[in-house]
Order: sequence, then structure tokens, then C-alpha cells
Amino acid sequence: MEEIIFNRLTMEGIREVKLISDAPVWEERMRLFVPEPAIGLEKVRCYDTAALRVFYGEASWPAREAVDFQCEGWPKFRRLVVWKLMSGERVSEGMRCAAWRYFELFLRWPAFAFIRTKPAQVENGIEIEDLMLMEADWALPGCLMVGG
Repeated sequence: MEEIIFNRLTMEGIREVKLISDAPVWEERMRLFVPEPAIGLEKVRCYDTAALRVFYGEASWPAREAVDFQCEGWPKFRRLVVWKLMSGERVSEGMRCAAWRYFELFLRWPAFAFIRTKPAQVENGIEIEDLMLMEADWALPGCLMVGG
């Protein structure tokens, strides 16, 4: 028996997965959850409770994946690629990577990149990599959200 206890995206843009099993859980098993663009950025931990013979696996990584996102007032969800910007990563580089990830997943080029706080020297609505960068208060802090 194996059950996923949670699979969530935090408000900081980190994907967290935890599972419980009646058999040992290995790091390799937990790394199967990690999407290709986040490989090498993940943190994995496996442990057990010896007295109960219950095994746990935990994995977390900066989001670099498609997410169905719903905001208040929207008639339906939007499917966006969430791209957590790493320390020192340029917004333009993140936009390019997120746009290619969107293209790989949905076979069309996105039109917009949303960010909670744009770099000070950048205008709202500027086009970078054929994407319009827009400031959006609903975007996850420290993340680009690409779609449309």
C-alpha cells in the first residue's frame, strides 16, 4: 500500500509531495515526482517509524510545472506554467524557460508572463521573448506564471 498524503504548491512556489507506505520508500521513488526542469533542485527525505513499520517519503522542489490556477472573479481556471525564480536568475531567462516548458506541454506558444512585482527598470506590458510581461497581484511571490 502506498498513499500520497499531500501534493501541494506552497504560496512561495515550492511543490511539496509526501507519501506513506507499508514498504520502504527510496529516494529514487520520490524523484519520480520531480518534473524535468526541476531535476537537481529537489530535496528528498525518506524515513520510517520502526515501531509501526510505516515508511515515509518527502520531496520538494521549486515549481517549474503546469498548474491549474483559479482566481476570484475568473469564470474558470487558467492553466499556467509556474516557474519559481532562483536566486540570481534573471526574469528574462525565467520567461524564456517557462515559455518553452509551456510549449513542450501544450504545443503552442504562450502570450503572457505574470509576475507579482516586476523589476524596477522594466515597464508593465513590455514584450520579452514574444511574451508580454504583466504585473499581477495574484501571482505567487518570486514566480513567473506563463500562459495564454
